[in-house]
Amino acid sequence: MADGTSTAGTAAGRAAASPSPRTSSPRPPDRVSSTRGRPTSDPTGWATSLLVWLTLAASLASLSSLFQGAGWWFAGAGVAAVVLGASLGARALGAGPVLGWLAGLVSGLLVTSALVSGGTAVLGVVPTAATLQRLRDLGDQATTTIVEGTAPVEVQDGLLAVLVAAVLGVAVVSDLVATVGRLPGLTGAFPAVVLAVPSFVPGTAVRWPWVVLAVLCWIALLAVSTGRRPTRATAVGGVAAVGVAALLTAVVPFGGVSPLTGVGTGTGLATGVNPVVDLGDDLRRGAPLTVLTYRSSDADGTYLKLVDLVDFSGRTWSPADAEVDPDDGLDAIPDAPGIAEGTSRRVVSTEVQIGALRSPYLPVPVPPQTISGLDDGWSFVDQSGVTVRSTSESTQGLDYTVESRPVDPSPEQVVAALGDQSADMSAYLAVDGVPQSVTDLAAEVTADSANPFDAAVALQDWFRDGDFTYSEDTPVDEGYDGNGLDAVERFLEVKSGYCVHFASAMAVMARTLGIPSRMAVGFLPGTPTGFGDETARAVSSDDLHTWPELYFEGLGWVPFEPTVGLGTPQSYLQETGVEPTADPTAPDEATPEPSADEPSVAPSAAGPTPGAEETQGASAQSGDSSPVAVAGGALGLAVLAALLVVPSGMRLARRRRRLTASPPDRALGAWREVLDTALDLGVAPPTGATPSTAAAALDDVLRSATRPDEEARRALASLATALEAERFGGDPAGAAVADDARRVLRALRASSPPGRRVAATLAPRSLVRPSEARSGVGA
Repeated sequence: MADGTSTAGTAAGRAAASPSPRTSSPRPPDRVSSTRGRPTSDPTGWATSLLVWLTLAASLASLSSLFQGAGWWFAGAGVAAVVLGASLGARALGAGPVLGWLAGLVSGLLVTSALVSGGTAVLGVVPTAATLQRLRDLGDQATTTIVEGTAPVEVQDGLLAVLVAAVLGVAVVSDLVATVGRLPGLTGAFPAVVLAVPSFVPGTAVRWPWVVLAVLCWIALLAVSTGRRPTRATAVGGVAAVGVAALLTAVVPFGGVSPLTGVGTGTGLATGVNPVVDLGDDLRRGAPLTVLTYRSSDADGTYLKLVDLVDFSGRTWSPADAEVDPDDGLDAIPDAPGIAEGTSRRVVSTEVQIGALRSPYLPVPVPPQTISGLDDGWSFVDQSGVTVRSTSESTQGLDYTVESRPVDPSPEQVVAALGDQSADMSAYLAVDGVPQSVTDLAAEVTADSANPFDAAVALQDWFRDGDFTYSEDTPVDEGYDGNGLDAVERFLEVKSGYCVHFASAMAVMARTLGIPSRMAVGFLPGTPTGFGDETARAVSSDDLHTWPELYFEGLGWVPFEPTVGLGTPQSYLQETGVEPTADPTAPDEATPEPSADEPSVAPSAAGPTPGAEETQGASAQSGDSSPVAVAGGALGLAVLAALLVVPSGMRLARRRRRLTASPPDRALGAWREVLDTALDLGVAPPTGATPSTAAAALDDVLRSATRPDEEARRALASLATALEAERFGGDPAGAAVADDARRVLRALRASSPPGRRVAATLAPRSLVRPSEARSGVGA
């Protein structure tokens, strides 16, 4: 540049001499930007807010197959209505989009506090320290409901609090995107996630009328926010999308091995802690899904246990109420309880690779002695003797090695174990309301048994060698597909069912005989694959299994296999015919010392001690490792990611929309993008500047850069000229204005320090006050 006169200044001079847009523009008034820069049709009006709410409410209703009742829906939809309504009301009173959004946020928080505080909040809405503690308690309660329940679950206070808080978050972010970001179409991302949830929870039906209604509301939202009628292609595309979703939901096993999902898995309401609840549905899924493979030193393979079910309410089995202590790491796994030092044991090494299985419990051969290859997120549950669990991680993708020590007693060692139980086993004997027919039948089957061990073997043989048949469908057809006392009684009459019925019946009958029992849930040994050194075993969803374990002092928890046609009972499960002695420790000669070729035996626990269950159940779980803390951390990371990603995404979407605008607003869109980028970078022209003045100010910025970009300055002048011709002369701008704008944007960023560029990307100020809301823009 030979002199100090810029081309942008020349353009500015022409702009100053141009007639007023109010007198010269040939376009209709509603297409001309006023001095306030606002379009006549406000995309953040009542119609947009109403349609955003309807879309959220309809998508929320699609979850009705997961939850009982309708109160949860009214609470969630009400909170969303308060958020969007308060924001709309504030804007109607003259507040800007940001203030309106803040009004919606505060109103939603107050209403949510009123719903979940339980009287701990001041005036019912202002949270206190007691409110925060209640929220933590409700979070723990919700975690238990989610991992132990089966759909449809009862919505108690904890789950209601989580649902309401989630809806509050979605409504607040939707309002932010729709009003501050002026991108109402993007709010459809949140209902889309909600609509997909039932597809990932096996055993629940997708509520298609609500899905269709949500899609229609979103299409209407697009029409209202853009001011355009939906085209035929849009309608066909929406119908096609719903059809494809229906097809995928029907044929794709989204849930993986659903009953094994739970805490930290990212999946839904299938029962992670109580897998037996939906085991029948999973066995009837049709196409099997491989969940893990393993190599074992045991040529016949091994059962892999997930969890023990101890408590029996008469309606269902559930795990014992034991907290997971984060200090119970896998570097010091205790020996299984009740195994005497003189009992022979085998050493089995198993290398496990998890595939599609998602579970908070680790599949392990029992009893495990050492487990390698896992991090500190996994702990042993001593009370179960011994299972492994995590409150923050899932099994999917794990690769680990287990050394286990199952008992392999000789007949003499079995006889030596025949005596009174020295430990308090009341938790494993409790069962109320057993029908007299079941008690009488157990006594009849075991009438000739010389001792409790022989009685257990007799029960197992009676199931396997009698008139029973294996069927996954008969219990459904006959109406007793469960594991409660009613189902047990009916199963013993019909004599047809699958593993849940065999195991539950034997465990209940054993308790009526005074034999401590529990149910184990896990996998059968699977199917051999490969040859030679590549031999392994594949375990699929068809291998899901449950079996009873009965406790005998000296042998510990002994696994039995009553299910006809599945598995193989342990070879030592043979009747002894020996009457038990009053003192199990008296006949020293009946307990032979291990021979030289038998493996050495590590000292074992003497068995469960009285009050152990109560002590463990009362122990406080570390707050840092609780499910709520983990969920809170994950939520915090999600919020942080949203704060970093959402503003930049909204800004990028606005830039793309402006630079791809069609006539007659092509130059105006490009010009506004240049002004907003300048604002984000901290070099915006003065508020209220005319296009000529703004062009001159920006030209000064480009000219004063360390390395002035002359092409960018010429592009700025060209863009200013095109804007004048478009706004004041009715001459539509060509597509080149977008290229000019991009060149100017690159130059503005290049002339700014790195810190400003980062701030402009992550926290763009133009989202709060875009150019169309600033006086003089586009005039």
